[in-house]
Amino acid sequence: MLLEIFIFSLVGTALGIILGLLPGLHLNNVLPILISLSFLIQNPYYLVVLIVATVIAQVFTSFIPSIFLGAPDGDSNSNSLSILPGHRLLLEGRGYEAIKLTVIGGLGAVMVSTIVILLFGNYFTVIHNVTRPYISYAIITVVLFMIFSEKQINKILLTGGIILLSGIFGVVTLNSSLVQQQNILFPVFTGLFAISTLLVSITEKSNMPEQKTDSKLGISKSDIVKAIGLSVVAGILVGLLPAIGVSQAATFMQYLGGMGQSRPFLVTLSGINTANEVVSLNSLYLISNPRSGASVAIERILPQLSMYDMLLFTGVILFTTGLIVPITLYLGKTVPRFLVKVNYNLLSYLILGFLVLMIGIMTGGYGLLIGITATSIGVLCAHLGVKRSSCMGVLIVPSVLFFLGLNPLIFTILNI
Repeated sequence: MLLEIFIFSLVGTALGIILGLLPGLHLNNVLPILISLSFLIQNPYYLVVLIVATVIAQVFTSFIPSIFLGAPDGDSNSNSLSILPGHRLLLEGRGYEAIKLTVIGGLGAVMVSTIVILLFGNYFTVIHNVTRPYISYAIITVVLFMIFSEKQINKILLTGGIILLSGIFGVVTLNSSLVQQQNILFPVFTGLFAISTLLVSITEKSNMPEQKTDSKLGISKSDIVKAIGLSVVAGILVGLLPAIGVSQAATFMQYLGGMGQSRPFLVTLSGINTANEVVSLNSLYLISNPRSGASVAIERILPQLSMYDMLLFTGVILFTTGLIVPITLYLGKTVPRFLVKVNYNLLSYLILGFLVLMIGIMTGGYGLLIGITATSIGVLCAHLGVKRSSCMGVLIVPSVLFFLGLNPLIFTILNI
C-alpha cells in the first residue's frame, strides 16, 4: 500500500503542477472527472491521496501565472490579490524573489498549521461553534479597516464606493441562476483582477524587465516569522468559518499586521492560502464539515474519516510539500527566462484571449457578460487609484448581508 500511496502522490503532484501553471484552471474543474474515474481504482484511499497531493501542488505553483502573467487560477479568490504585489516586484526585476516569498510563506504555513492541527485538532469544533455567531462582526471590522486605513477623505469615499459597487455586483451575481454557482466566481474574479490588470498593463505598454535570480530577500527574518504566524491564524479561521475567504483574511491581516508592502504581504497571502488548504482537507475530521471542493469530493469517496485518515492526509501533505517546493523555485527561475524573450504585450493579449475563451466555455454568454461587468469595476478601481483589494466587496458585502439575515429584504428590493 505504501508504494501505491507514493505513486498516487507523484501523479497528484504532477496534476497540481499542470493545473497551477495553466491560467483559468483549478482542481474544482477536474474533480467531477476524477470522481467519475473512481471505479477504476480499487482502493478509494488512493484517489483521495491523489486529490490531496494535487491541492497542495497547485497551491504553490498557481502563484507563478498570478505573478508573471497576472492571471489567477479558476478558484481566483485565493490568488487574485497576489497579482498587483507580485507585478510590482516583477517590474522591478524581482519576480523570482516574489515566487520565493510565496514558497517561504507556504512552506512555513504547512509546517506550523500541521503542528497546530496535531496538537489542538480536538478543540477545533469548539472554536467553530463559538466563533460562528460573530462572523458578521468580524467581516464588518474588515470593511472598516479597508475604508478607514486611507488617510485622505476622497480616498475614504472612493474606497467605500468601490466596496459598495462591487458588493452590489456580488449580491446580484452570486444569487443569480444564469451561471452555475460552482463556476460563478471564475468570471467574477477573472474580470475584477486578472483581465482588468492585463488591460491596464497593455494600455501602459508594460514590458517585462530582465529578472534577477539572486538569493537576496528584501524582507527581514522577523517580518517573515510575523507574516507566517498571522497567516496560520488567519488560514485556520478561514478553514473553519463559512463566508470568510482567503482574500478577505489576507486583506484584514494586511492592515492588522502592517503588511501593506509587497514582500510581507506575499508571504502572508501564500501562508493563508496554504494553511487554509491544510485545514480544509482535514475539515471533515476536525469539524465534520467540508470546507472546500476537494473536501466535498473526499467526503463522497470516504464518508467516514478517522484519526488514521487525518494522519494519512498529513503525511501526503508533507511529502507533496517536500516535492513541490524545489520544483516551484526551479519554475520561478525558468519561466521568466522564457518570458523576457517574447513580446510582453503580445503575451498579455494571448493570455487575455485565453481567459475570455475559458469564461465562454465554462460559463457561456451570461458568464462573459458578468466578466465584462467585473472588468469594468476593476478598471475603474485602477483608474481611481483605489486599492484593488476594495473589489473584495464582491464577497464581503454578500457575506455580511447573509449573516445579518438581511438577504430576504435585499432580494425583495432587487427583485432577484
